[in-house]
Amino acid sequence: MSDERFGIPGHSPQHAPDHSLQNPTPQGSWGQPAGDSGWPSTPTPSYGGGGGGGGTSFGTVDPRKSIKFAIFLAMVLGPLGIFYVSFLNGVAAFCLVIPTVRQLAPTVAFALGGRIDFLLLHVLIMWGITVPWAIIGVRWRNRKLGRP
Repeated sequence: MSDERFGIPGHSPQHAPDHSLQNPTPQGSWGQPAGDSGWPSTPTPSYGGGGGGGGTSFGTVDPRKSIKFAIFLAMVLGPLGIFYVSFLNGVAAFCLVIPTVRQLAPTVAFALGGRIDFLLLHVLIMWGITVPWAIIGVRWRNRKLGRP
C-alpha cells in the first residue's frame, strides 16, 4: 500500500523531501560570519546553556542599599519604607511599629499635658522608630555583603 493516496509521496533514499530546512549561512556554519559578505566581523556572543551564568554581561548591579534613600523612604512611607532594607524588615516594621506608636502616643501626649497635636505626635514617634531602623538595617545589610 502506498502513501500517495493521502497526498504523501513515497519516500525513498534517493529522493530528499522538498520541505527540509536549508542552512541560511553561506559557509554552512551558524557561528561564523561570511568572510566576503561585506558586513564587519564582530565576535559572536556565546550564551550559557540556560539559567544564566556565561555569556555577554551588560553591566553589574550594585547590591548595596543607599542610606539616604532608606531614610527618605522611612520618613515618607513610615514602616512601609523599611521594605527597602529587606522584605523581612518591612514585615516586622509593619507589624511592630504601628501598635507601638498607638500605645506610646497617648502616653507621651499625657506626659506633655496635651499641648501637642495628636497626629503630629504619631508621625514624630514613627520617625523616631523607622529612621534609625532604616539606617541600622542598611548598614547591617551592606556590612553583611562585605561592602562598606
